Order: sequence, then C-alpha cells, then structure tokens
Amino acid sequence: MKETKNTTWNQKIESMNSLKGIIRYIFKSAKKEQKKHQEILLDLSGLVYKKQKYTTLPNYMRSEINGYINANLDIMYQYLEFAHVYNGKHTVKLIYDENFSQNLITDSYYCYIGTTKKY
Repeated sequence: MKETKNTTWNQKIESMNSLKGIIRYIFKSAKKEQKKHQEILLDLSGLVYKKQKYTTLPNYMRSEINGYINANLDIMYQYLEFAHVYNGKHTVKLIYDENFSQNLITDSYYCYIGTTKKY
C-alpha cells in the first residue's frame, strides 16, 4: 500500500478523515471485545501515530486527531465501572460497616460493566 505525503489539501483532508475512521474502528472493536486500555494504546500507536498519514499532517490537524482520540478515550468510561477485590471476591460496591477492613482490599481497578474483565 502506497503511503501518502499529504502535499495537497485534498490529501490532508482525506488522510484526516481516514484516520478518524480507523480510530472509530479501534474504539468500536475495543468495546465489543472488551480490550484493555494498554491494548487500545498499542492499536492507536500502530495504526495511527506511526503511519505516514499522521506524521506528515500539519500540527493543527494532528492536534484535531489527538483531540478525537482523547474524546473517544473519555467516552470509554461510559462502559466501565470501578471495582475492588475484597476478601478474595470481586465487588463493585464496598459496604462500610463495623466489619469492614481496609486490609482485605487486595486490588482496585476499572472493569467493563457487569464483568470482571479489567480495563
């Protein structure tokens, strides 16, 4: 596949729209497959940041792409909940009563809603 150098306005606009489509695909598949945050970042690195379509864009267009990525990362939190491992069990809500012990919390993390799969 021939890489673009983004020398004309039409090429720049086409590259930007193409990158936005790739970003939408990355986040759509991440939601569907419940990928970890690190996997999403690796996909973005390989399919967006290291491509000539991105590196040859002017800085203001790269900033728009970066803002688009950040917005999609923020939207991911709609599909996540904060959970804990308390006394060896996955729990979303801790009950702070007289039997509660902070020492029994072994892990806290974001996971996809309704699952134990870590984000």
